[in-house]
Amino acid sequence: MDVSESERIAGFRERWAKIFPHRMDMRLCGQVVQNPYCPKCRFCCGPQEETTPFPMALLDSQVSQRTADDFYLLDSHTAALDKRGCRALGPKGCKLDNTLRPIACNIFPYVLVNGRLYLYRVCPASMFMKKDALLSLGKEVHVCLAALPEVDRARISITREETDLAEKYLDLGLAPLC
Repeated sequence: MDVSESERIAGFRERWAKIFPHRMDMRLCGQVVQNPYCPKCRFCCGPQEETTPFPMALLDSQVSQRTADDFYLLDSHTAALDKRGCRALGPKGCKLDNTLRPIACNIFPYVLVNGRLYLYRVCPASMFMKKDALLSLGKEVHVCLAALPEVDRARISITREETDLAEKYLDLGLAPLC
């Protein structure tokens, strides 16, 4: 029996409510979203259910000799999440310095998809933070992304089908970035 997306989201909400009994707020520190749910949650960087790897482009400045040790790679400039999860995930969350993380990780639960900024629905922050605070922070993330060269914005934007977008992401209604 297939579980509807709304039932799946309700299941996550119940799961997160047990792990996170108190609401916490995210904030932007420089160009990094500080998400206090990440260290205990680890869902987005753990083993993925989807059969297609989730690509996370790296900028030239993020690629180093240790890149292949830090990530599972699709190519020399694209980290990927798949059934193995992320190599950089440790018991307390990400082991990498923010400068080495893909921008996708630094702005999560905001996701640049098809050139627009979205919010990932099943993140505990997306479920428990006030919607106006999520939108306000999303606008700050949008400004940070808009400051990147257009070629970098296009590179880090992932591609998703409309049905996948509707099920897993909330459109913030902000102007396209690429």
